[in-house]
Amino acid sequence: MARYQVLNNISHKDLRVITRRGADLGDAVGGCAVYPTEFNELQKYYPILFQKNENSGWLTIVLFGFNANENLFLTDHNWRVPYVPAVIEREPFVIGMQEHMSGSIEPVVNVDLDSPRISINGDGEALFLRHGGNSPFLEHITTVLSVLHEGVAEAERMLVEFERLNLIEKITIEAAFSNGTSYKNTNYATLSKERLLALPDDEIVKLHRSGLLRYAYLIIGSITNIQRMVDIKNSEFEK
Repeated sequence: MARYQVLNNISHKDLRVITRRGADLGDAVGGCAVYPTEFNELQKYYPILFQKNENSGWLTIVLFGFNANENLFLTDHNWRVPYVPAVIEREPFVIGMQEHMSGSIEPVVNVDLDSPRISINGDGEALFLRHGGNSPFLEHITTVLSVLHEGVAEAERMLVEFERLNLIEKITIEAAFSNGTSYKNTNYATLSKERLLALPDDEIVKLHRSGLLRYAYLIIGSITNIQRMVDIKNSEFEK
């Protein structure tokens, strides 16, 4: 169970974080939630899809594999492609909201002290410099957390418009692998290119000016990355 504390350079001055990749560190997952603020990088490597959440409607996700705990992008100690989704990259940190005595509320960085990424033997990346200040690693984590923090509101804005325009459509993902097995899943959705192209000109202009049209095409284009995943899985069979 997570044990979060607000990160500070006094209590956590000697804290280090293990940055290698591995199943023992929580990376053996079949996908994760993603946000529009990272779509530009995500679409290069992963299929960006929609998944229905019973409580909050649609979520945007990426797939890493074809089974619940299958991560085809995970090698022995590394990630196979240059961009790791922010939800994975930010571990063991999250954004929290802290209220001050004045009544103001501001975002703060929380760290999970029970995470397997927390180092207890001096290995890993330091969070603070020896003579004070944030380390380059912590600066990087702060940027990743900003991607998530800003991405939540952007995702809400995007989904409201895509649903209003009825652009989200369920799809069937099917794949045949070189070892004779196959995969079929009807639980995901994408954006309908046909419905998008059929929108009235004024709606297209609104989407363009709001920045949402770009997101739409990044999502649509990313679907070809499913074949990339099939190729990776087939290459594993051939080893």
